[in-house]
Amino acid sequence: MKKVLRLTIISLLLFSFLIPYTAFAETNKTEWHDIELSDDEFESLLANNPNNMVSTYTSGLIITYAISAAKSGSNLIIAGRTSCSSEVVKSGFTKVTIQQRKNSSYSWSNYQSYSGLYTDSRVYNLSKTLAVDKGYQYRITCTHYAKKSLFSTEKIDNTSNTVTF
Repeated sequence: MKKVLRLTIISLLLFSFLIPYTAFAETNKTEWHDIELSDDEFESLLANNPNNMVSTYTSGLIITYAISAAKSGSNLIIAGRTSCSSEVVKSGFTKVTIQQRKNSSYSWSNYQSYSGLYTDSRVYNLSKTLAVDKGYQYRITCTHYAKKSLFSTEKIDNTSNTVTF
């Protein structure tokens, strides 16, 4: 009897290791949403970041690029642009990452990331909103992208201004 019980328990344990299961991570993060901004609002948001590059002459595929953050209630507003030369067939962002930190004495940590934000034209405008936690500072890091052909692409990293909630 002990032998049968022992074999049953061992069989059940072995069988339980073979059953696939899925672990679900709990998260309180929300997805970002598209927002409609007027041209004036969009340009005003982009002007918030002194790191944004606007050039009348460039030798690369990307002519102008910008990423900025703003606060609206408990929402983070993200505005970005990748503007390219006329021969570009695909433009946008390879990656956009929202980063947060408690205050200036802490280092930045990734809060949420999005990738593959493209359009089949020479200009890509990004305008999104995201509900965020209070008591933190936020910024956006991104990689602007332009593609002329399979062998002719350009990527530029950029970081937005810092917004405190």
